[in-house]
Amino acid sequence: ARYQNELAGVDTELLAERFYYQALSVAPQIGMPFNQLGTLAGSKYYNVEATYCYLRCIQSEVSFEGASGNLKRLYDKAAKMYHQLKKCETRKLSPSKKRGKDIKRLLVSFMYLQSLLQPKSR
Repeated sequence: ARYQNELAGVDTELLAERFYYQALSVAPQIGMPFNQLGTLAGSKYYNVEATYCYLRCIQSEVSFEGASGNLKRLYDKAAKMYHQLKKCETRKLSPSKKRGKDIKRLLVSFMYLQSLLQPKSR
Protein backbone atom coordinates (compact mmCIF):
# COMPACT_ATOMS: atom_id res chain seq x y z
CA ALA A 1 0.00 0.00 0.00
CA ARG A 2 2.89 2.37 0.74
CA TYR A 3 4.43 1.80 -2.68
CA GLN A 4 1.06 2.35 -4.36
CA ASN A 5 0.99 5.68 -2.60
CA GLU A 6 4.50 6.62 -3.75
CA LEU A 7 4.42 5.25 -7.28
CA ALA A 8 0.83 5.30 -8.44
CA GLY A 9 -0.32 8.41 -6.62
CA VAL A 10 -3.12 6.44 -4.95
CA ASP A 11 -3.81 7.79 -1.47
CA THR A 12 -3.18 4.65 0.57
CA GLU A 13 -1.04 6.11 3.34
CA LEU A 14 -3.56 5.30 6.08
CA LEU A 15 -3.94 1.77 4.76
CA ALA A 16 -0.18 1.25 4.73
CA GLU A 17 0.07 2.63 8.27
CA ARG A 18 -2.64 0.23 9.41
CA PHE A 19 -0.81 -2.74 7.86
CA TYR A 20 2.45 -1.80 9.60
CA TYR A 21 0.69 -1.55 12.97
CA GLN A 22 -0.94 -4.93 12.30
CA ALA A 23 2.50 -6.38 11.55
CA LEU A 24 3.73 -5.03 14.89
CA SER A 25 0.80 -6.60 16.72
CA VAL A 26 1.69 -9.98 15.19
CA ALA A 27 5.47 -9.73 15.66
CA PRO A 28 6.33 -6.84 18.01
CA GLN A 29 9.99 -7.85 18.24
CA ILE A 30 10.62 -7.03 14.56
CA GLY A 31 11.69 -3.45 13.91
CA MET A 32 11.11 -3.23 10.15
CA PRO A 33 7.50 -1.94 10.49
CA PHE A 34 8.79 0.93 12.64
CA ASN A 35 11.28 1.82 9.91
CA GLN A 36 8.46 1.87 7.37
CA LEU A 37 6.28 3.98 9.68
CA GLY A 38 9.17 6.42 9.95
CA THR A 39 9.31 6.61 6.18
CA LEU A 40 5.56 7.21 6.03
CA ALA A 41 5.81 9.94 8.67
CA GLY A 42 8.07 11.90 6.34
CA SER A 43 8.89 15.32 7.70
CA LYS A 44 5.75 15.79 9.77
CA TYR A 45 6.36 17.75 12.96
CA TYR A 46 9.90 18.62 11.79
CA ASN A 47 10.88 14.92 11.68
CA VAL A 48 10.09 14.22 15.36
CA GLU A 49 7.59 11.46 14.51
CA ALA A 50 9.93 9.76 12.03
CA THR A 51 12.80 9.95 14.53
CA TYR A 52 10.69 8.19 17.13
CA CYS A 53 9.87 5.40 14.67
CA TYR A 54 13.50 4.94 13.60
CA LEU A 55 14.65 4.85 17.23
CA ARG A 56 12.02 2.22 18.01
CA CYS A 57 13.22 0.21 15.02
CA ILE A 58 16.84 0.36 16.16
CA GLN A 59 15.90 -0.63 19.71
CA SER A 60 13.78 -3.59 18.55
CA GLU A 61 14.91 -7.13 19.25
CA VAL A 62 15.25 -7.65 15.48
CA SER A 63 16.25 -4.22 14.21
CA PHE A 64 16.52 -3.13 10.59
CA GLU A 65 19.95 -1.96 9.49
CA GLY A 66 18.69 0.85 7.26
CA ALA A 67 17.04 2.67 10.17
CA SER A 68 20.40 3.94 11.44
CA GLY A 69 21.12 5.63 8.11
CA ASN A 70 17.60 7.08 8.01
CA LEU A 71 18.05 8.44 11.52
CA LYS A 72 21.44 9.95 10.70
CA ARG A 73 19.93 11.77 7.72
CA LEU A 74 17.23 13.25 9.97
CA TYR A 75 19.82 14.35 12.51
CA ASP A 76 21.89 15.98 9.77
CA LYS A 77 18.78 17.87 8.59
CA ALA A 78 18.04 18.91 12.17
CA ALA A 79 21.55 20.30 12.62
CA LYS A 80 21.28 22.27 9.40
CA MET A 81 17.83 23.64 10.31
CA TYR A 82 19.00 24.47 13.83
CA HIS A 83 21.89 26.58 12.59
CA GLN A 84 19.61 28.33 10.08
CA LEU A 85 17.02 29.09 12.77
CA LYS A 86 19.63 30.75 14.96
CA LYS A 87 20.07 33.37 12.24
CA CYS A 88 16.34 34.15 11.89
CA GLU A 89 14.89 37.04 13.81
CA THR A 90 11.33 36.77 15.11
CA ARG A 91 10.85 40.14 16.84
CA LYS A 92 9.03 41.74 13.92
CA LEU A 93 6.44 38.97 13.43
CA SER A 94 2.79 39.04 14.42
CA PRO A 95 1.94 37.01 17.55
CA SER A 96 0.40 34.14 15.56
CA LYS A 97 3.38 33.86 13.21
CA LYS A 98 5.78 34.20 16.14
CA ARG A 99 4.02 31.30 17.87
CA GLY A 100 4.47 29.12 14.79
CA LYS A 101 8.16 30.03 14.61
CA ASP A 102 8.54 29.30 18.34
CA ILE A 103 7.03 25.84 17.89
CA LYS A 104 9.33 25.17 14.96
CA ARG A 105 12.32 26.37 16.99
CA LEU A 106 11.35 24.10 19.89
CA LEU A 107 10.98 20.98 17.74
CA VAL A 108 14.11 21.63 15.69
CA SER A 109 16.10 22.34 18.87
CA PHE A 110 14.77 19.13 20.40
CA MET A 111 15.86 17.17 17.34
CA TYR A 112 19.29 18.78 17.36
CA LEU A 113 19.73 18.01 21.08
CA GLN A 114 18.62 14.43 20.44
CA SER A 115 21.28 14.12 17.74
CA LEU A 116 23.96 15.39 20.13
CA LEU A 117 22.94 12.84 22.77
CA GLN A 118 23.15 9.84 20.43
CA PRO A 119 26.16 7.54 20.62
CA LYS A 120 28.62 8.26 17.81
CA SER A 121 28.45 4.65 16.51
CA ARG A 122 25.06 5.33 14.90
